[in-house]
Amino acid sequence: MEYVVFTDESYITAERYRSIGAFSFPKKYYAELNSKLKEILRDSDVDEFKWRKLRNAKYRYCAEKILDCILSELFSKAIRIDVMAWDTHDRRHNIQSRDDVANFERMFFHLLKFLMLKREKGASWYIYPDERLEISWQIVNDCLNQVGKWRELCTLPLFGDIFSERNFKIREFQQIKSIEIPCCQISDLFAGLSVYSINSYSKYKQWELNNDAQFDILLVKENSHFSNSENSRFTILNKLIKQCRCKRLGVSFNTNARLATPNPSNPINFWNYLPQHENDKAPIRNN
Repeated sequence: MEYVVFTDESYITAERYRSIGAFSFPKKYYAELNSKLKEILRDSDVDEFKWRKLRNAKYRYCAEKILDCILSELFSKAIRIDVMAWDTHDRRHNIQSRDDVANFERMFFHLLKFLMLKREKGASWYIYPDERLEISWQIVNDCLNQVGKWRELCTLPLFGDIFSERNFKIREFQQIKSIEIPCCQISDLFAGLSVYSINSYSKYKQWELNNDAQFDILLVKENSHFSNSENSRFTILNKLIKQCRCKRLGVSFNTNARLATPNPSNPINFWNYLPQHENDKAPIRNN
């Protein structure tokens, strides 16, 4: 089977919480999905959907249509959406001379390795990250290729020891411009939702309470001080939470005060990265 994966990041500079999103599915569905997303953008009068632009009704309606499209095709198109978020104040990242570019490369590697290993062995991959000129994509590609070559030793009664098929093959690894490929913009939307759910959990709960009790005049008056940006973003976050609950996608929100997926095998996976062991430290700059 051939797969494509489009990646983009959000809140990646000068923010405590940062994230990378990945939108993957069988390559045979690319033309259809990309065409549907182009139509949504055209009908919404939006050149490129970016999370940072979600501040008004036009982009909110566009985001709602995008969510409806992707969630309706989630199972029929074997879609996965994987988002990794990390905390730059944790013990892994809170170090002097942290190299954020090199750290991004490592996080990208961890996320891509994880989602690629979730598919069947021997799959071929076409990887398209949004353009970032400072990233050493060749290094990431080389590291993923090494993981792809891994084979497991299996013992079969009739054949003895044999090696299983290699994990995966990378057919193409090429950075792209998000504005030209709508599929890449899905990754931006979910990466933005991930960090926003962390930064704005308490305020979202106030908004949700206000929204659910809109007929209580006193409550509405007390909790109505939300900006256009907050109202737009909270509406999309609310839509995602409700749709995930309705479709039983296993995405939690209240348990960890953020979007999270306890079972990472689920098709929408919000992964909040934690240090894996004592020596798991972010890289530091050489100079």
